[in-house]
Amino acid sequence: MPKRTVLFDRHERLGGRIVDFHGWLLPVQYEGILAEHAHCRQSVVVFDTCHMGQIAIRGSDAAGELSRLLTQDAAALPVGRARYGLLLNERGGILDDTILLRLADDEFLLVVNAGPRDSDFDWLAWHMSRSVTLEDRSQSWGKLDVQGPGSFAALRPLVDAHLEKLAYFHVVRAQCCGRQAIVSRTGYTGELGYEIFLPMEDVPAVFDELLSREAVRPAGLGARDSLRLEMCYPLYGQDIDEETTPLEADLGRFVDLRREFMGAAALRAVAAVGVRRRLVAFRAETRRRAESGMEIAAPDGRIVGAVTSAAFAPSLGVSIAMGYVEAACAHSGAAMSIRHARGELPVVQADKPLYKQGACRTIVPGL
Repeated sequence: MPKRTVLFDRHERLGGRIVDFHGWLLPVQYEGILAEHAHCRQSVVVFDTCHMGQIAIRGSDAAGELSRLLTQDAAALPVGRARYGLLLNERGGILDDTILLRLADDEFLLVVNAGPRDSDFDWLAWHMSRSVTLEDRSQSWGKLDVQGPGSFAALRPLVDAHLEKLAYFHVVRAQCCGRQAIVSRTGYTGELGYEIFLPMEDVPAVFDELLSREAVRPAGLGARDSLRLEMCYPLYGQDIDEETTPLEADLGRFVDLRREFMGAAALRAVAAVGVRRRLVAFRAETRRRAESGMEIAAPDGRIVGAVTSAAFAPSLGVSIAMGYVEAACAHSGAAMSIRHARGELPVVQADKPLYKQGACRTIVPGL
């Protein structure tokens, strides 16, 4: 039986088209994917991300234990900062991609994806020292993502912290609409934005208050997917999984192989000989879109890979995709084709991100 977030009834009242996403009933769109995508790029939207997992980690040994199990160096992460990274198995395969927030010297919050959230918690619990306390807060705390260049103006009146001082990938405890919350300047769209973590019972009131702002509109999974793909952000279970290493997935910049962590030895062995395939981005010169699983062919017709994600890119006016190709074929500017049901789709490998005007690193007034 699919699960529902605490906002399910509101999604229905707002006219959201509901789909099953990793066992959760969530809106794929309201007024339309193209309109919601454009509004995020130009103004501000709010996403329901209560399906995602939240794991609280506490204890004097928490930083050391997390540094041992994650690619993030938790011990070197200052209080009030967040960092993207990966949870790997012993072979260097990606169990999940995560964001780690340091809330205090001995307190962290790990944000994980909906699909593997239970297995992530079990993995951490199995491998962590008993001196560290783990709490799965996924049932008791929810999350809202406020994204777009207008997100600062929309959220600032609702938060008692100095939001203008919150830099990219920083985090602060605050009151939001008079309710306890954690606010991080992070997101999955490439735009200026914030993620609000708060007790589940307070999510509806904050969601309603956000939508009472004239500029704020709700957005669904469809726009979230096209926004993240324009930025070439990977989607777990689609672009990355347990059979994929960070080096193949073009995530090597988030892995310091000089450190010791779960999977590091395996990755050093891979780095020594080189990867056999790489995750690359493609751009077409048509609106005709590819689909996940379609074959990628070199100019001589040889199959060299497969598509993992694809969409029409509203900000670019063309179709885009990501997929794995043989390492020898992974060159920006290389012409290739995707074997489409309606004939071959010519594409060109392009530098990431595909959309380069994202405002996520914007310096907001007063910072």
